[in-house]
Amino acid sequence: MELLKLIKNRITSEWKETFNSNIDILNRILSKVNGKIDVLNKRIDNLVIKSGGDSPNEVVDARVNNNGETFDTLESRLLAAENKHDDELESANLNILNNKDQLGQLNDVIEALYNAAGTSITIYVSASRGSDSTGDGTEEKPYSSIQMAANTIPLINSSVITIFVEEGVYLEDVVFYGIISQKITLRSVYSVSAEDVYQAKLPVHIRSVSFSNCNSNINIYGIHFVDQKNFGSRIFQSVYISNNGMLTVENCAFDENVKSFETHRSVYSSGNSKAHVKQCLFSNQKIVFYADTTSEIRVGGNNQGSNNDIVNCAENGTIRTNTGVTGSNTNQTVGAGLIITKGTVLS
Repeated sequence: MELLKLIKNRITSEWKETFNSNIDILNRILSKVNGKIDVLNKRIDNLVIKSGGDSPNEVVDARVNNNGETFDTLESRLLAAENKHDDELESANLNILNNKDQLGQLNDVIEALYNAAGTSITIYVSASRGSDSTGDGTEEKPYSSIQMAANTIPLINSSVITIFVEEGVYLEDVVFYGIISQKITLRSVYSVSAEDVYQAKLPVHIRSVSFSNCNSNINIYGIHFVDQKNFGSRIFQSVYISNNGMLTVENCAFDENVKSFETHRSVYSSGNSKAHVKQCLFSNQKIVFYADTTSEIRVGGNNQGSNNDIVNCAENGTIRTNTGVTGSNTNQTVGAGLIITKGTVLS
């Protein structure tokens, strides 16, 4: 309702005019205030009525979040929720990145354990310049022990693995256990001639090497076996293979006098293993070739050596021999052992 103008009174006309002008101003102000009130009511309707509420208390309640925390304004509550959402989104992104990194690490482990087919793994060992603590098996940073090199081979892989050993003395009983691989080669980094072998002039010296439960094609090349008296077990074997695939021993020398060690075997094969020995030197050995139950040793040509006690001993295993190695007792069988010295055609 608008204010009424003063029409009749005893005040001068000038004062009336001024007073009425003021009334007009007040009416205009009142009109603007009423307009703002209408706008405010519409905003309240939007907050309360259109959202399903029926009380102005809904506006106050909008400042309270689901945890019962009260904010000064609805805007501050909304900003807090948005900031929390941003923090949670950032945390989720970090978790995704961490999961991505972990997945990458897992893939690296899988790649290491199940190495891709057709690849080659080359590991270097050096007694003079290698280190098991700071080396990584590369030619530039080799390991110092052969066992460390063996320990780094992936247990399950389809790679061709070669361990190159530089000149030196490695008084180790090296153990390869449970490796499934296409091929494993332990060899001198240098090529050796037959003359080097027969004169036992080989640059790499190792105490013993054993392969157990390794499904692989295995090769030992250019190794001189020494320090036989210091084996870690009561049964001495320079080269031992058990429950494996195929082992080839070539260009190696076994000439340390071990005839006083009753349990010593130079090349020992057992289980379902097969071994092939060629162009090696065997002198002053107790038992040169020993084939235990169900295993087989093929003694190829160009082997030399003398002054051995027993050359071939087959204990329920098989030895196929064409050897130039001699001894006091050439052939000995135990149980159902079989030694074949000549090829036979059965018809």
